[in-house]
Amino acid sequence: MKYPRLLLTVCFAAALIGQTGRDAYRQAYDTWQQAQANLEHDAGTGAAPQVAQADRSAAAAASFEATRLAYLKSSAEDAAQRRQILQAAVTRSSPDLMPPAVADLAAAELQTVTRAIAKFAEDKDRGIQQLRQSMDRERVALAALTDTIKARQQTVAATSAAAAALEQARAKTAAAFGDQTSQVSQTMAQMEMESAAWADYYEKLADAIQIANAPPPPPASVGTAAPRNTSASPVPLVRYVGEWTYPKVNGIFHGAQPESVELEVHEKNGHADGTIDARFRFSPGSGNDPSIKFRFEGDITATPTQKFTLMTSEGTPGTIELIPGPAFNLLEVNFQTDPQANKIRSGNFILLKK
Repeated sequence: MKYPRLLLTVCFAAALIGQTGRDAYRQAYDTWQQAQANLEHDAGTGAAPQVAQADRSAAAAASFEATRLAYLKSSAEDAAQRRQILQAAVTRSSPDLMPPAVADLAAAELQTVTRAIAKFAEDKDRGIQQLRQSMDRERVALAALTDTIKARQQTVAATSAAAAALEQARAKTAAAFGDQTSQVSQTMAQMEMESAAWADYYEKLADAIQIANAPPPPPASVGTAAPRNTSASPVPLVRYVGEWTYPKVNGIFHGAQPESVELEVHEKNGHADGTIDARFRFSPGSGNDPSIKFRFEGDITATPTQKFTLMTSEGTPGTIELIPGPAFNLLEVNFQTDPQANKIRSGNFILLKK
């Protein structure tokens, strides 16, 4: 069964792998949701059609994950390229192109020429007059040069201020692109684990559908003790048995907040038993013991909610209820124990199947 599922998954993933845009992975997500519509609800009502639907859902989930990974990879590469561009060296105007010494020299020469012109202003000698006229032209040129130097200095100052502001913005934007690249890389790593989890989930779901809808065993022969009823529950036993854990993020609970929960449930001939090892979060100084461990057992009944008796590691009795969650891989747990000083006595939370 695994090889056809793997081939179907690869075919679906390859169909959209070349499309890296946001619309492509949204389309893949819609296809996945359509493929798994009512799958968990109908899982116990048939065999072959639901197994085929589970295979199609697994392939659609793989296609969605592959397409979204391609989109995120493209986004990360684009952010890295933009960051590299922003980190490139920038050519700026240098204030040394017009050092202050040049401006001082021009100003000094202008003053010298102006004083010389004033000194020869009253002299009527024709040669002196021609010299004064030459000095006038030199004074005009020096005045124009001085104005040009001042304008240049003002331009350089304004350009330097603008360049400094631009440098700050450039560094800030480059850092933002660097953060984006890092965050996208972390998301891609999480998605790879998520993709493997979905593939495992649909594989186990298809197997569970086949087990739940297998034909009943032949009746016991005369003189042989009939086995206990293993199908008393109206829902597949895989909704209860197995290993379960409290999710690290986005956990759902009521009452005391769990920090970690590990649940194991076993079943044989219609009789269930299991263990819980849980730790809860309490405010510092509350004096409450955050940990609780207990075992439980009881017969499977013909109701969705299975209720068993429990005994804590300290010998305190109580009860536990196992309630199938809204999805095939979710289980609600509700337990209560007799009161005991500084010990947790009740909890309600939803666990995720390992």
